[in-house]
Amino acid sequence: MKQVSFIHCADLHLDSPFKGLTYIPSDRLEDIRQSTFHVLANLTKAAIEHKVDFVLMVGDIFDQAEQSMQAHMALRQAFTKLQAHDIPVYMSFANHDFLQGQSFPHHYPENVYWFDSEQVQALPFYKEGELLAQIYGFSYEQRAIYIDKSKEYKKTSDSCLHIATLHGSKGKTEHAAYAPFQLQGLREMGFDYWALGHIHKREILSTNPVIAYPGNMQGRSIKETGEKGCYLVTLSEHDTDLHFLPLAPIIFEKRQISLKEYHQLDWLAEFMMTEINREQLHTVFLQLECLDVQVDQEAWFLDGKVTEMIDYANQQAENTFLIGLKWRPAKTQLRGQTGGRFLEEVEAVFAGNEVPEVMKTMITHPEGKKWTMDWEEAEQTAINEEARHLLDRLLRE
Repeated sequence: MKQVSFIHCADLHLDSPFKGLTYIPSDRLEDIRQSTFHVLANLTKAAIEHKVDFVLMVGDIFDQAEQSMQAHMALRQAFTKLQAHDIPVYMSFANHDFLQGQSFPHHYPENVYWFDSEQVQALPFYKEGELLAQIYGFSYEQRAIYIDKSKEYKKTSDSCLHIATLHGSKGKTEHAAYAPFQLQGLREMGFDYWALGHIHKREILSTNPVIAYPGNMQGRSIKETGEKGCYLVTLSEHDTDLHFLPLAPIIFEKRQISLKEYHQLDWLAEFMMTEINREQLHTVFLQLECLDVQVDQEAWFLDGKVTEMIDYANQQAENTFLIGLKWRPAKTQLRGQTGGRFLEEVEAVFAGNEVPEVMKTMITHPEGKKWTMDWEEAEQTAINEEARHLLDRLLRE
């Protein structure tokens, strides 16, 4: 019976700049900047410890088309370590590190096989002279691919395992424009395993055959919460076993607290100190969201008292750091001395929770899309609530 073991990973985003993070202690900034390099080292160590047959890296290995020398040296060093243990690597480039944007030559060790064009190719895997698998894939030549590339995958006639790699999105919408595919189409093509990349959330789309996203390997913002890593896969002609391996040294998390229960400012301070003193196996960067903020509590946030509390808490922290703060006032009717028809119309807009016309212009603009296309429904609801209560506060003032 033919059987292989391998690591399926994607979206390393090596050398990511980690933009837009707030409240982070200055002495922890370097830890964040180096986290993707630490993940690469952890991946290499895991592949060696588990004695896998090969490693699949399915796109967006680098965060940018023009990479730093540090990123290239780190990747080559990792590949060299794997070569010393006879572990091949099969890799592709995608929308972040597309081929025509790269400036460094691919001088990788002989154990590295990479897909060098947008044409789907098959690369063989031999073990002790026996062909055990054909591995299929392609790389992005430009930043985006808008067609269904899965239709170009054709199995060879070899009697072996057939493993397809694909960096793309399920379905074809304006929010999923990269190499879109249909799930049923992948199921019907006869491959033994589909190793996906691009979506930064771990998800198994199908079990027969297995079609899986491993998620990205290191969360890069509070939008990418929880453990990150790769899949350890054992694949045979009759069975597929997946085991998630956490690799990320830094984890992003969100916590909520209702201020209905915290009537004094020092009670909130005690809650913060409790959170940062939790025992953690990793470094945790935490966003705190305060709900049900009463009118008399709003001053805590507006005059900077809570920000001072966060700064102090982070000075005492060892493994958990508060890096973000959101607060939502308790739900009230919009108030004001005057308003009448105006307030009724405003309430109607917020009650419908729809995107206002002025926002539709922004989210359909080519530049605006860059900042809004990843909004989820929950985020839109939060934005509407924040706008509603900002207007309420202005009316009261």
